[in-house]
Amino acid sequence: MSDPALARRSLARVPLLPSIVAVAIGGAIGTAARAVLEASIEQGWALLLVNALGSGLLGLSVAALADAPAWLRHGAGAGVLGGFTTFSGVAVASVALSAAGAGWSAVVPALPGIAFALAALLSALAAAWAGLALGRRLARSRAR
Repeated sequence: MSDPALARRSLARVPLLPSIVAVAIGGAIGTAARAVLEASIEQGWALLLVNALGSGLLGLSVAALADAPAWLRHGAGAGVLGGFTTFSGVAVASVALSAAGAGWSAVVPALPGIAFALAALLSALAAAWAGLALGRRLARSRAR
């Protein structure tokens, strides 16, 4: 038999517990925000926007929260922005576009899916770079 009081005391000693809670709460917030955005924009464009915006905000938060407590960095990054962005959605949309195979894509069936995946990757990388650069610039100006 396990003792509930002992389990609570053991969990209280886990240094990652605040981060785990922050990631869980942040993930719920980020997922809800993505659902709202996806409901208001055409599906393909919503995926590109969500991943580019989320990547830019993650880059910004990495620099802006560098000195913040670990639970806050984890909650904002893996939680809110991890829940907001969706690589699996991009993968499924890419495969679905490739499987459609209508019109010009009948010549090279995988081309629409590959183009979508590349657009998602390149826009997310550019946004992450810009966010990180902006965050570093803001951090330097705050330090002065």
